[in-house]
Amino acid sequence: MMRSSVLTALVAALVSTVSAQTSTSCQPLNETCPPDPALSTSHTWNISASSQLDNIWNITNGVLNYTDDAVGFTINKKLDSPTIRSTFYIFFGRLEYHVRAAPGHGVISSVVLQSDDLDEVDWEWVGSEPNTVQTNFFGKGQTIDGTAEYFNISSSTHDEYHNYTTWWDKEKLEWWVDGQLLRTVTPSNSSNSTYDWYPQTPMNIRIGVWPGGDPNGAPGTIQWAGGVIDYDAGPYTMFVSQVSAQDFSTGKEYNYTDHSGSWESINIVAGNSTAEQQINAVHLTLSQRWNNLSSGVRIGIIAGASSVVGIAALAFLLCCIRQRRLGKREWNAQNNQWMQERTDMMNMQAEWRQKGYVEMK
Repeated sequence: MMRSSVLTALVAALVSTVSAQTSTSCQPLNETCPPDPALSTSHTWNISASSQLDNIWNITNGVLNYTDDAVGFTINKKLDSPTIRSTFYIFFGRLEYHVRAAPGHGVISSVVLQSDDLDEVDWEWVGSEPNTVQTNFFGKGQTIDGTAEYFNISSSTHDEYHNYTTWWDKEKLEWWVDGQLLRTVTPSNSSNSTYDWYPQTPMNIRIGVWPGGDPNGAPGTIQWAGGVIDYDAGPYTMFVSQVSAQDFSTGKEYNYTDHSGSWESINIVAGNSTAEQQINAVHLTLSQRWNNLSSGVRIGIIAGASSVVGIAALAFLLCCIRQRRLGKREWNAQNNQWMQERTDMMNMQAEWRQKGYVEMK
């Protein structure tokens, strides 16, 4: 894999027209915002038809389609942009995504980390370039020349899954593909005397596909996206089979204590993470759930189950007795009928003899 300097220069020229692709509902640089719920653990989601998204993820736009081994994000018609977003945030961490990007001119597949104050870390795939991936970052929604870089991939990003990994802490930001390091950014090489572009506030995960080449879009965005999208040639689908997230911080939630947007201003609120509790509740095995019950509850369940078994056994026994009685009555009735018919036949034969008829043998 290698950096494409020509493409990097092109992106640098266009990046002023391609601003951060997502938004925030509350801007902590300007106002007091609710705390961000923490992940506070690590977990892997294998997303497929048999194991769909849990309530830790929100579908924020469009409809998803599931296969046996992945979830699909599909552009079927004009302006389709199916997207999911995690309800949790991480405050530095490691992220891993197994992705097959969508093909097509004007089609952009993306995996984004973003904070409430618009710090951002991106993976993006332009559908007309099957062997490249773009890395990018923003600080407080702003960027400078050189934050976006393209890299060549050894095989198709459309036909094969690749492992795209992000490592993010206070000292460095790294992008990896299939175990190979592509790029490293540090606070020192992403800031100057007047501005700090290094992402450093709690971020959530956003995954989706969107028509960057929609004909009504900005010319710079259309050019960056590889040209105008042909909706009639679709559908265009991005597949994600696995997402792993590790939060390097632990706590219940993350709170901005001022409007500076620096990592030092983030207060980690102690307590149990709601996301972690939901993960454990969803993924506990039957034996783990049984072991988590108190002895009193377990005794009650056993007693209740024993009662149910006893009642079922008694009902079965009564049913057998009833059926046996019904069977005996049916046999007696049939036997009596046979005896009556035999008696009637003997009486008839005696009557025939008296009248001179000969019994046929």
